Parts: sequence; C-alpha cells; structure tokens
Amino acid sequence: MSVIGGFIDHYIKKYEFYVELGRICAQACETSMEQMGIRAIVTSRAKKPERLRNKLEKRNVAKRYHTFEDIYDDIADLSGVRIALYFPGDLAKVRQFIEANFIVKECRSFPEAEDQDDLHSTEYVKRFSGYWATHYRVYMKYENLSHENKKYAKTMIEIQVASAIMHAWAEVEHDLVYKPFSGELSYEEYQILDELNGLVLTAEIALQRLQTAVKNRVSQVGSEFNNHYEVAIFLNNRFSSHENTNGELMLGRVDLLFNCIKSTDLNKPERIKELLSDVDPQRKDRSIVDQIMDKINEIDAALYAKYRDMKQSEELKHQMEALHMNRENGNRQGEANTLANIGYLYSSKENYEEALVNFEKAVQINHEIGSLQGEANQLLNLGSTYRWMGDMNNALEFCQRSVELHTKISYRQGQANAYSVMGNIYLDGNDYTKAFDHFQKALAIYKEADYKIGIITQLNQIGVLYMKQKKYSNAMQQFEDALNASIDSEYKQGEGDAMYNMGNACIEMDDTGKALSFLLKASIIHANAGNQKSRILVLIRTGFLYEKMNEAEKAMTCYQEALTNSRNIEFKVGEEQAVSHIHHLDSVASAIKNDL
Repeated sequence: MSVIGGFIDHYIKKYEFYVELGRICAQACETSMEQMGIRAIVTSRAKKPERLRNKLEKRNVAKRYHTFEDIYDDIADLSGVRIALYFPGDLAKVRQFIEANFIVKECRSFPEAEDQDDLHSTEYVKRFSGYWATHYRVYMKYENLSHENKKYAKTMIEIQVASAIMHAWAEVEHDLVYKPFSGELSYEEYQILDELNGLVLTAEIALQRLQTAVKNRVSQVGSEFNNHYEVAIFLNNRFSSHENTNGELMLGRVDLLFNCIKSTDLNKPERIKELLSDVDPQRKDRSIVDQIMDKINEIDAALYAKYRDMKQSEELKHQMEALHMNRENGNRQGEANTLANIGYLYSSKENYEEALVNFEKAVQINHEIGSLQGEANQLLNLGSTYRWMGDMNNALEFCQRSVELHTKISYRQGQANAYSVMGNIYLDGNDYTKAFDHFQKALAIYKEADYKIGIITQLNQIGVLYMKQKKYSNAMQQFEDALNASIDSEYKQGEGDAMYNMGNACIEMDDTGKALSFLLKASIIHANAGNQKSRILVLIRTGFLYEKMNEAEKAMTCYQEALTNSRNIEFKVGEEQAVSHIHHLDSVASAIKNDL
C-alpha cells in the first residue's frame, strides 16, 4: 500500500477525532465572539477523506511523501475552523483573541505574491487581488481544555478569518478553480469570478463605512443601546485609542453587561461614560466589563448581584444543555464527560456535595461503558473533593482506586496525578513520611514524561512539606528549582506559587524584607496572569506580613482588597480568611485605643 493510501486509511479511523476537535475549537471561538460583541458566523469541519486523497496525490508530485510524518508536516488543516465576520474591521480584535487564547504556530495573510500563479488558466490574468483573509495554524491551550478534552491539545487546527462575503466568494472559487470536478474553467468563467471578487472587495469597503456609521450612532447622547454588540462598539471606540492599551482590550462579558443595564437608566452612552473614569484597560485580573460592574456595585448592589448570578449560572446552563443533548443522542461518553464538567463547576464554587453527586454519576457511566481511563479520572476527582471536605479516609480510598485503574491501563501520568493528590492528603494530616513518598513517586513519573507543569507542582509541594518540618534551607532550594523551571517553561502559575512559597518561608525565618519582596512579586505575577484566587491568598499573606511589621494601615488595605475580590468571585476560603484578619486587626486597634 502507498504512503498516501495508508495515511488515508489511518485518517478515516481518526476522522471523528478531527471533527470533534474542530467542533470544540469552533464552540470556544463562537462563544467568545458572542461575548465580546463581535458579529460572526463560526463553523468547523474536518477534511473529507476523498478530497484529502485528491489533494495529497496532487501535492505528492512535488512533495514526494515517504512517511506519515511528511504528510502531517505538509497538511496543517485536517481540522479547521472558519470565522466569517460581518464587519472586516473586526479582524484586529479577532487576532488579539486568537493570540491570547491559542498557541499560534503560524500566521499567513492573503493575498500572497504567488497567488496569481496558482490559477490553472494559462491565459487569464486577474484584475482584482483575490482572496483576503488571515489563516492561523494553532494549538488549543492545554489549561483551557476540560480534563476529558486535553487529548486535543497536541493536534494543530487551522482557523481561517475573513469577512462573511469574502468566505462565500472564496468557497465558490475554491470549488470551481482549485477543485474542478466539472472540468477546466473557460476564460469567461475566470472573468466572471474576477468580476465577483471586485464586487466583494467593494462591499467590504461599504461594510467598513457601515461599521463607522454604527460607531458614530451608538456614541450619541440620549440614544439607548439596542443590543450588546452596540455596547461592545461603544467600549471599543472609547478605549481603542487609549495610549496605554497597545491595541489589546479585554472587554469581558459585554452580553451580560447589556442584559443587566438594558431596562435601567444606565443603558445610555453618557451614563456608561460616567462609569469609565477609573477603568484601567490594561488590567489583566479584571476585564473592562468587570470594572464597570465594580462601579455599578457602588451605586446599585442589586444590579451587581444580578450580573454575578447570571455569570455564574450561564456556564452551568450550558453544561446542562450539553448533558440533555448527550442523553437524547445516547452519547454515554459525552454524558459522563459533561457530568464531570458540572462537577468541576460545583467544586470551583465550593459546593462539594453537588460536585460529589455529579462525579459519582460520571464514575458509574464510565464503569458501565468500559471507559477505564474515564472511570479512573473521576475516581480521582472524588478523592480530591473528599479532601477539600476534610474526609481524608474517603479521599485516600478513591485516590487509591484511581491509582489501581491507571496502573491497569498503563497510564503513567494518571498514576502521577493520583500520587500527587495522595501526597497532599498525607501532608494535610502531617504524615510527612508518606507525603514525601507520594510526592517523589509523582515527581519521578512527571520527569520521565517531561511534563513540566507536573514537575513544577511537585517541587513546590515538596518545598511546602520541608517548610512544615521547619527545614527552611531545603524548602527554599525546592522553591528556587520550581521558580527556575517555571520561568524556563513560561508557566506563570508555577512562578507565582514559587514566589508566594518563598515569601512564606522568609516570614518563618523572620526575614521580612525578602518576604515582602517575594510576596509583592507573586501578587503582580498572579494579577497579570488573571489567577484571582492565588492573588487573594497572596494579598492575605502580605497583609499578615505588614501586621508583623507594625504597618496596620497597609495590612488592612490588603485584607480589604482580598475580601472584595473574594466576594466578587465567591471564593469562600479567601472571604473567611480576610474577614478573620480584619476582625483581628480591628480588635487590636480597639485594645490599643482603650489602653490609651
């Protein structure tokens, strides 16, 4: 069998994988476009096997494929997503979104100089410039995928971005010119396609003018916003020329903002403008919409509560709809995966009882359909959840069952993940010997797999273990190793965690100067990366350090900021710790006042 024939047989077996990868990527793009107020039609596809065969046979004349790897290196769009924009002027915003949310390996802008030479006609010379678009070859970020979808992180996707009318013209031209199933085109047919291209380019200019007209209209005093797209246009218009934005804006959930204000007197450009004076478009930890809602919270707490509730319930609603669809379609694996996602959502809100219910259902379904890895993953989720609930016996039991199943299917990283959680359980119970043993087992497997995030996490955890044993020099060495590895791999969460841990170690060693330096750096890292819970914990610890340094005012500022942020994201642990420290600081101040 030829290389191409073998590859096509291999591709057919993986076809559904590429279909699902495109669907997941398209869903992420479509959701973000909608939330950002960008009008677009988002679609996905995997290459049809027969069309792929035809393409490979034509390209093989020049490429001379010898292995599957040669084909994979040459064909990057086995899975593809198309973003068809209503307004070509939104191309820059889409670029910013793609660069922020995907790992971009290559970006190609069309038309290219050689495009004219690609025509099959030997006589016709185009008058118009042809296809205008940008193609991104990307990978989905591992951390943005659900546990069950992380397998898609290593496969390239092509995202094509152009105006909707350009995509329509290109589809016609591509099928007629580059895939001439009905024969070679005549001179007149090329001429007509070129003429249509000229009309499309003219229409794009008209659309740009239309977008400018809409911008002018939605900025007029006294007019109301009709939809969230107009709110997005207004905010983009307001901040796009801001001297410190570098062209990058994190608008946030404009759709939810509009839903909150549409029936109030805030639904006007001049009223929203009043709320923008303190908005910093460069903040990474709070989007522009979140900052606007912070201001609204000061004047209408009920409206803010409505926004927060909508934001929290929407993702759950989306997962519930997916669960219903999977059940209707009889997709039991999809049902199990969605139940796991719902469990994660409840767990992130510290609603552990509901998380347990969904993880248990996911375990049962995976067991019934024989998905051992799915069952092992959800057993580990149960173990982690019981740990957060303080039920260490159940936590260890489910983690051990997860280890056994992962061992049975020879999934080493799954074993390491379970060992890591078990190490934390033993650390919580001050069983340092067993904690160290499990951390070392996990670390060895992560090193074997060269899994950087796992290695960094274990180094930080082993450092915490040493610190609890008051072995501060050993702890600092682990934290420094974690910090260096994080910087090398550009893993900001690990870098911030290492800085935070080093600050804590310095507090224990009474080196307040170094401790403050590490904590302030950790706070900046987590803020820039948008790691809100981590930054809240850093703020609380920084407040404690200021207390220790007898700087009560700075300590209170840290606690108050931690409390506000915790309530904004419903982080109960952070809220409880902040409240406790604030009460303690107030009681100390009262005692001093009474003594005076």
